[in-house]
Amino acid sequence: MRLNRIISLVLVIALTIPICQQTNLFAKSAELSSLLRVNKTDADNEAVISSELDFEFDSRSEEIKKLIKAAEANGDTEIKAQVRTVFSQLYSLLKRIILSDGDLQSEEVRRELGAIFNSLFILDTKLNKADPNAMGELTNKGFVTQAVSIVWDIMDAFDENRLSSQTMEKGVTRIEDIPYIDDGTDEHTLDVYYPDGTSEKLPVIIEIHGGGLMMGNKDYNRVYCSVLAKKGYTVVCINYRLSPDVLYPSQVQDVMAAYKWIYDNADSYNIDLEKVYVTGESAGGNLAYYTSLVETSPQLQELYEVSPSGLQIDALGLVSGMYEMKAGFNAPLISCYFGIDYKNSPYYPYLQPEEVIPLGKLPPCYTVSCTRDILHSSAEHFDKVLTECGIDHVYRDWGLTVNKSSGHITSVAYPELEESKQTIDEMLAFFSAHTQ
Repeated sequence: MRLNRIISLVLVIALTIPICQQTNLFAKSAELSSLLRVNKTDADNEAVISSELDFEFDSRSEEIKKLIKAAEANGDTEIKAQVRTVFSQLYSLLKRIILSDGDLQSEEVRRELGAIFNSLFILDTKLNKADPNAMGELTNKGFVTQAVSIVWDIMDAFDENRLSSQTMEKGVTRIEDIPYIDDGTDEHTLDVYYPDGTSEKLPVIIEIHGGGLMMGNKDYNRVYCSVLAKKGYTVVCINYRLSPDVLYPSQVQDVMAAYKWIYDNADSYNIDLEKVYVTGESAGGNLAYYTSLVETSPQLQELYEVSPSGLQIDALGLVSGMYEMKAGFNAPLISCYFGIDYKNSPYYPYLQPEEVIPLGKLPPCYTVSCTRDILHSSAEHFDKVLTECGIDHVYRDWGLTVNKSSGHITSVAYPELEESKQTIDEMLAFFSAHTQ
């Protein structure tokens, strides 16, 4: 097997295993091997790494080669060996994961991944110091971003596989790919769902998809949105631009633009502006709570160079939210969003809930997580901050829950599960109880 194949699989499994373990998707090594088209003979063949001299990658080969060449051109003759060391660590972790039959502790995996990504970030820092232009004008497309991008490419396939076994609710109209910014890009489009035959205005749920601010699109939530619409809502699911192609806060600015479009076009899409709710999962949860604050904070509006949309948001529904950006599971990826010099970003002081919530008026929040959720600690932290700030909220913690597949964004990805149905009903009841 060529090294490029090994490296891609190493990155995919090493980075996705915390998610996969939380949901028991890959409880058996045979299932893991089948999905990724690799067998234990290949995975155990450590000689593959040591016998190859040149690093090549599948979908990111040219970018990686450019980074290595840029470092070498600036006198870093050790860069290739250092890259080999980090990927060898990834490969070792891959072997243990495959051979563990799902028994490897997720906390152990997260700890090792943290060390690996710290090593990648050190390489990025060295490269940027030697050649500030090596990563391009956004200064965020280094080794960390290239590694994560490979993972997101594969995670796209996971979502497609999930959706292939699910069907949307019948009796729901879906209007697709409506531009909220007329620039011809898919990232600036949205979909609208409502019950067939609807002629009256309905409460609106604005849904913001997840994906670590680096992957995903509105189509991945089509089943979930159809479930919400079937219950008597107009649902608007939005796309937004993704890193590493843009830096934060492009995502915040896009969501605010979508809010303005919704406000201006409510009459044409059965939207009752007296009953407005925003939902989001994972990174979408981050954007949902954050933009609700921007909507009410002149200070944040000035910082992000946006105007309020006019929406009066009654309540939020946040599923497995990525609330923390400087701590926890998401911290090693921060350079992907802000660039290598992220600590000097004007947005850096306002990324944690405790830093930004006091700056605006946060609507009542229904939040949900569970023990198997990779962002469970982030949800607990968010709950603590909401309590300290006196924000009206409910935190549904499913614990170990009743279904082995429960984990990250369960109620959105698998709305057919019984606990997902309960979560959705609780969230909608919370919305009704908090309508102004």
